[in-house]
Amino acid sequence: MESRWLIVSIHDVAPAFGDEVQQLLGSLDAIGARPRVLKVVPHSPSGPLLHEAPALVRLLQEETRAGSEMVLHGYTHRASGPFQGSWLTRARGRLFAGSAAEFLTVDSREAAARLEAGRAALRALGIDVQGFCAPGWMAPPWIYASLRRLGFRYYVGMNTVLDVQRGRARWLPWAGYMGAPPWHERLIWLGSAVQMAVAPRFPAIKVFLHPQQARSSGDCQRVLRLLARLVRERRPTTYAALLDSYA
Repeated sequence: MESRWLIVSIHDVAPAFGDEVQQLLGSLDAIGARPRVLKVVPHSPSGPLLHEAPALVRLLQEETRAGSEMVLHGYTHRASGPFQGSWLTRARGRLFAGSAAEFLTVDSREAAARLEAGRAALRALGIDVQGFCAPGWMAPPWIYASLRRLGFRYYVGMNTVLDVQRGRARWLPWAGYMGAPPWHERLIWLGSAVQMAVAPRFPAIKVFLHPQQARSSGDCQRVLRLLARLVRERRPTTYAALLDSYA
């Protein structure tokens, strides 16, 4: 068990989805998926800002005290201009992230400002973060140098966690629920099936959940059933603890 790890994460943690996040946490409690990782958006334009939602702030603080890990998940989680990068990067951004691809629409200077502002906003609420995950897992390659310079420890990609200070990446097979349109959710489930087929070969895997439509989604319930099995086979952990185990 100790060499077989499981990362369980909830994305898009913001006031607009506060009730859904709380319900997902309850579902994770019911199957023993703790600790977990919560990917927090401090300045989402959808609904109140994080500091304006005291109930959610208290919930995050309680989760932190219980051993869960907070990850900065963008600043606004919204694109703010035309997509940048190669044609392939722009195409992937439009297809898989759309309006959420915040860090494909800013330059390195603006990205650094958003990273610093997001981390400061969470620290002001008593929440420290070591890691960053770009919305939609979409960011240009220079993001790693920016994170290293700003003192972040790691970057979470869709298939990897990268220790940006040491330059070491770990591959993480995945399964998950996106809260996306049905055709997109079918693609994610197909990808999950492929990833889980190779998962036994890897010491660590991850399962991600999004709060959008989670209450009523059969796809979300299917992922939770998979997760209930995985929790019996692997030990839930956090990204920081996982990297510590490889040190």
